[in-house]
Amino acid sequence: MPEHSPPPGESSRGPAGVPQEKDLRGVTPTAMTPSSGVMRDHKTDSIHPFIQQDLDNSLQEVPLNTWIQAVLGVSPSRLDEWATRIKKLDWFRDHVIGRALTDYARPLQEKHIYKPFARISNRILELAKGALPGVGGSYPIDDIKVVVNDPISIERIPEHGELGAFRKPDLLFVRGSHKKASRGKTPRVRWVDILAFLEFKLDDKEQLLETLNSCRDDRGLPIIKAKGELRRPKKSTEDLAPKRRSARIAKITSISSDRTSSGPSSAGSKRSIDDALDGEPDQTRGSSKKLKSDSPNSETIRKDVKLQAGGYALELASCTYGTRLFSLGSIVRDDKMSFWYYDASGYIRTEENVSVIKDFEKFAAIMVAFACGEPKHWGALPDIISPSPSAPYPASFPPSSLKGHSLQMIIPETQKPVKVTLGKPVFTQYGLVGRRTFLYRIKTDTVVVQTPLVIKFSYQVVTRKREQDLVEVAREAGVDHIPKVHMWRDLWKLSEGARAIFHNGDTNAYEDKMLRALVYTRYIPLDVLFKKSWHLIPHMADQILDCKRTHIFRFLPKMADCSIFSIGLHDLRYKAKMLHRDISANNVMFEVRDGAVKFIVIDFDLATMVDSNGEPLAAPSSKNRTGTLPFMAYELLEDMSEPGPPERKRIVHRLRHDFESLFYLCLYCAFTMVEVEDPQLKLDMIAQVKEWENLTLKSIASIKELLCSSVRRIAKLVLPAPCEVLRLFFFGWWRVLVKSRAALVAYQADQFVAQQLGQPSPPTFDLDTLQGTLTRDTIKQSLKHHYSRPLRPEDLEVANISGLAEVVESYMQDDDSNHPKDECLLAQGSISQKANRSRKLKSTTKVKKAEVTKKKTDTRTIFAARKVIATIPVSPVRKQSPKPAAPKRRARTLAAASRSMTTRSMQKGVMAKPSDPRVLC
Repeated sequence: MPEHSPPPGESSRGPAGVPQEKDLRGVTPTAMTPSSGVMRDHKTDSIHPFIQQDLDNSLQEVPLNTWIQAVLGVSPSRLDEWATRIKKLDWFRDHVIGRALTDYARPLQEKHIYKPFARISNRILELAKGALPGVGGSYPIDDIKVVVNDPISIERIPEHGELGAFRKPDLLFVRGSHKKASRGKTPRVRWVDILAFLEFKLDDKEQLLETLNSCRDDRGLPIIKAKGELRRPKKSTEDLAPKRRSARIAKITSISSDRTSSGPSSAGSKRSIDDALDGEPDQTRGSSKKLKSDSPNSETIRKDVKLQAGGYALELASCTYGTRLFSLGSIVRDDKMSFWYYDASGYIRTEENVSVIKDFEKFAAIMVAFACGEPKHWGALPDIISPSPSAPYPASFPPSSLKGHSLQMIIPETQKPVKVTLGKPVFTQYGLVGRRTFLYRIKTDTVVVQTPLVIKFSYQVVTRKREQDLVEVAREAGVDHIPKVHMWRDLWKLSEGARAIFHNGDTNAYEDKMLRALVYTRYIPLDVLFKKSWHLIPHMADQILDCKRTHIFRFLPKMADCSIFSIGLHDLRYKAKMLHRDISANNVMFEVRDGAVKFIVIDFDLATMVDSNGEPLAAPSSKNRTGTLPFMAYELLEDMSEPGPPERKRIVHRLRHDFESLFYLCLYCAFTMVEVEDPQLKLDMIAQVKEWENLTLKSIASIKELLCSSVRRIAKLVLPAPCEVLRLFFFGWWRVLVKSRAALVAYQADQFVAQQLGQPSPPTFDLDTLQGTLTRDTIKQSLKHHYSRPLRPEDLEVANISGLAEVVESYMQDDDSNHPKDECLLAQGSISQKANRSRKLKSTTKVKKAEVTKKKTDTRTIFAARKVIATIPVSPVRKQSPKPAAPKRRARTLAAASRSMTTRSMQKGVMAKPSDPRVLC
């Protein structure tokens, strides 16, 4: 069954009942609107809905010279000096450049301008060495090249698994070592290898030749004839059509044969989004992208190419493990080139365009400016996070991750400095504008605490209360189940970089953000627990909602009846007067404490302080949305989807919205984390979650509102067979949500009637709890009434959860630490040993260690093959194929896709099998 086709028995209609058109592959896409384009799976023909929102809300324009100076560090006077020198040297007449310009001006299809542009750019970089003032015989990144990439897709990062995006930027700035990779002759280019991307759009190919001939005439050069005017034997349409068809088939076959498992199917095409926008494709053309020039809706076309470029910038920001402060790109429409900068605050593009032909000298000077850029001009992090001495910049830039990088931090209690060295990456947030959180495991040169640690980096709005301060407020208020923060540091502001030049020091013109680092305890992702122990999903909801629970500690009998703790969202709101505002699958984790499972709410980036009525104490400090898209309440999504001036009053995020997010989290855990053998059932369940992200914001809001109001949707939910008993649990959620919705609708109706009749407003209505219909107590009462299975404390004891002790032990030992006997690892291991009450035999331990060693060796071999550093002249793929473990890896990929990050804007997805889980903190 194709991945995008609807489940059996369901119609191919949109979420709101809107009929949908078929795309080129005969697959039904989701509904679309002219303003937002197609919103579908994170594939070649879809763009994340937040890209459109960011284009509408955060895009700003600056003069070209300002952009060049801010991003590339080249002053206008130096740029003009280079352009003057290039004109004096008459590079326009260079044989290579002249031929390439001629080919560029006479394309039959858009793809025919890719290679000429690359030849022009690389020849410029070659000619500039030692010939222009300030340009030496080599560049900081000495082997920088412009290469053609389309139609080869960029390799997806492993964490995104089978659900990763297949993107195919037209051209790329890369190092020379990756030049052949872009043509499929070696392992494909990774996002971490890309310095910048270039996206092309051919609107008027006839105009190109007119522009070139005008420039040639001004320079006294002969006129170039159009290709149709050259002497060539004419061929009929009947003769041409079969050849085009066969050539296309041959091309698809060739591409398919070059692709590994990371590549898309041969049927995929980046341009199907354009076909959907512009109607039926013209089969006589070789490129569907050319169709856009025939569409009368130029605004839709213009937005579409911006959306495509935004999608590439999103992948660059999300798939580089936090190694870049910003992403760079260019959009070339015919011969007119604009330059784009993307960071956590928004998009910056040039006001004016540069013509590759008419403004050749200035264009050439800008290409040289790019080549003269040091790592910081390509988005490298500030020196405060320094690379390893064994891999200095620029020789090792761009790095595959920040592993081996280090920074200095201070232990708050002792004020003692600590060197923190980053280990392997844990996850990277799938986002462009916003926090862009990324985590790494760490090692320290001083013992900070006797538990494994991670470091979290994120771009936080400078006017917001710091995350560590919010966590401390909650802790002092007696709120449990929150993370333990050990160290923190403010690293760098966006206003200290290019933004200062863009806006001439005016921080009010944009949303300034601080790159902050927090070190806290490493927790365990939910999928490790729910893979087999799905019956604990109601326990998670019970704890996170808020309850008072007496733990019966098997190993601490004296404390059996006296350990009472209060926890959860309710306490956070009424004790600490705080809202979390981002309950999602990656922000709820668990730890093993005193032999039992304890759920933890992490990531207080979006938390806010409120008054007794639930109103925010401070004005909104961020221009961006609050929450993770698949888990956001439908009322907030509907409000976000409605256009309007920024000053209009928006829906306030309240505790009831966090409760609704918890409902979606429970469903998500059942859909994606429970072990299921039937592949079709997995796809059906994942399809339910995709509806929460892959459509327009308004469509997602409609789907969720229907889920919370129609009992038929609860009855039709596709659940794993063992989880069928949870259907009444979800029905209990539905009952309380539908009652609260009815109360809100009745209040809104009374308000509307009063306004129309000019009557006084209705009596005071409690918007925080919807007149008491949506609270902790009403939810717990409804769940208890419909879900009869008792929530016993002993169910959470590790000793009573089959296989969990071994998984936790394996997880805590899965580290790159050079000190395997570290006390913190031994301490965590002792927890699981106590829970099992049985001592493992030495022989068993040795066998297990040997298996772990073998797995690590295999992993290093595959990694080496991917980076093309293996010295044995044997294909790594062939070497792996005869191994009997290969089928297991394929099954693991499918299982991982179903139980981990099904929708990548969930932000912190990590695909990992239970025996080797990757933390999702």
